[in-house]
Amino acid sequence: MAAIVGVEFCSPEPVELTISKKVMSLSGGSFEVTDGEGCVRFKMDGHAFSIRDKRVLLDVDCKPIVSAHKKILSMHDKWIVCQGDSYNEEAQLFSVKKASLIQLKTHLEVFLPGNCNEDCPDFVIKGNFFEREAKIYSGDEVIAEIKRKFTVGNVLLDKHTFCTFICPGVDQAFIVTLVVIMDAIHED
Repeated sequence: MAAIVGVEFCSPEPVELTISKKVMSLSGGSFEVTDGEGCVRFKMDGHAFSIRDKRVLLDVDCKPIVSAHKKILSMHDKWIVCQGDSYNEEAQLFSVKKASLIQLKTHLEVFLPGNCNEDCPDFVIKGNFFEREAKIYSGDEVIAEIKRKFTVGNVLLDKHTFCTFICPGVDQAFIVTLVVIMDAIHED
């Protein structure tokens, strides 16, 4: 699989990341991403008071990697993801939308910029909304698996924490952005 955000975010080994929503965040869209040793790999900054819902993925030095913008007046909860910290169609990396208006289970479709045929997504996210479990597919191949981590603290604080297992060679920044968008769509 080719890197979507950047080759520097791909690993030849499988990677497990923990994606935790910050409890005391005013925006409700701020996350911290850690690896198996507890080291911070990414941060996601949410902007609740912007015109459109926006999330910015930051590296460990707090430099913007990508920004995800919720499309205004979209029937399918469409999100556009661009390189850097701004909405720029020339810098669009991919888009994400619900496969149908009403869903009992998670079914999101991901499209790369060259894909004009919205009948055939480049990636698909399928799972169970209530259990917060999902798999991300490239064709028939599972490239990442997401499971909600339930602990007493997470339940009491209503903190969303996800364990994400990413296959070798898969872009970790891409997967983290998809998990945060999936959470935002389900929060709506």
